[in-house]
Amino acid sequence: MTCERRSLVWRSGELDRSDVSLRDLPELLSQDGTLTWVDLIDPEHADVRELAAALDLDEHTVEDALTQHERPKAVRFTSYFFITCFTVSQLADDSDLHRMSIIVLPRAVVTLRLGGNFPVDDVESAFADNPDLVKLGAKALLHTILDTVVDGYFDVTTRIDDQVDDLEGRLFAERHAGPAIAREAYDLHKRISRMRRVALPMREVVTTILRRIGGDDEQHDLLPFYEDLYDHTMRVAEWTESLRDTMQTVQDTNLALGDAALNNIMKKLTSWAAIIAVPTLITGWYGQNVPYPGFGAQWGFWFSTVLMVVIAVVLYVVFKRRNWL
Repeated sequence: MTCERRSLVWRSGELDRSDVSLRDLPELLSQDGTLTWVDLIDPEHADVRELAAALDLDEHTVEDALTQHERPKAVRFTSYFFITCFTVSQLADDSDLHRMSIIVLPRAVVTLRLGGNFPVDDVESAFADNPDLVKLGAKALLHTILDTVVDGYFDVTTRIDDQVDDLEGRLFAERHAGPAIAREAYDLHKRISRMRRVALPMREVVTTILRRIGGDDEQHDLLPFYEDLYDHTMRVAEWTESLRDTMQTVQDTNLALGDAALNNIMKKLTSWAAIIAVPTLITGWYGQNVPYPGFGAQWGFWFSTVLMVVIAVVLYVVFKRRNWL
C-alpha cells in the first residue's frame, strides 16, 4: 500500500499549500512565522524511518506510530510531543476504528493515520478560518485536530444512542422480544464498549496536554480551547458509560421477559393438563368393572359426559380469570 501525503504550510498566518517533502521539515522548523502540517496516510516502515531521521524521533515513537492497537496516550519527549488516539466512523464496528499518531513540534504537526476517512478538509477550514488559532501555532492546530476527533465520537455515540432508544421502544413488543432483541443488544453493547475504550483514555490525553499548556505562560491563550475540548471529552466518556448501563438494563429486562414468557407457557400447559385430567379421571373411573349410578343405562353415559364438560368449563373459566390461559 502506497503512503499518501498531504502538507499545508502557514506563513505569517497565511495558508500556503505546499508540497512539503519529509526532508524539508528541518528547514521549515527553523523558519520563524511558519507552521507546517504534514498528514501521512498508511505510512510504511520506510516512511516513518525517513520521518524519524528528519525530525530526530525517539525509537519508541517509530514503534508506536506503526502499532495498530496501541492505547491512546500523550507522551512528552525532549523536542516534541507524541499523541496517539483513534478516529471513529459509522457505528464503531471493528472496521470503523482507525489509529492516528500525532507528532507536535514547535512549528509543525505531523499526523500518521492508519486508514480511515478522517475529515482533513474540515480541520483545515476550521483552523484556517480562525486567525486567532493560527497565531497560536502548533498546539492550536493540535487542538483543532483533536476537537474534530472528539466531534466524531459525538456523532457515532449519537447514532448508537438513537439505536438504543429504538431498541428500548421495541423491547416490550411481543413480536420483537426474544433472541432478535438479545442479538441486537449484544451488538450494540460491543459497539458501546469499543467507544468506551477509545473515549475514556482521551480524557487522560487531553488532561496531559491541558496540564502542559497551563504551565506554559506563552500558551495561556489556548487554555479556554483545551478546557472546552476536555469538557467535550468528559461528556462523551460519561455518555458511553450511561449507554453501557442502559444496555445492561435492556439485556437484563429481555432475559426477565423471556423468563416471564416461559412461566406463562408453563402455567398454560399446567392448566390444560388439569382440564384434560378431569375427563380422563371420570372416564377412567367409569371404565372400572364396578356398579355405579347409571351403570348399564343410557342416562349414566349422558350424566358422565355432562359432568366432564361442566367441570372442564369451570376449570377453564377459573384459569382464564387468573390469566393462566
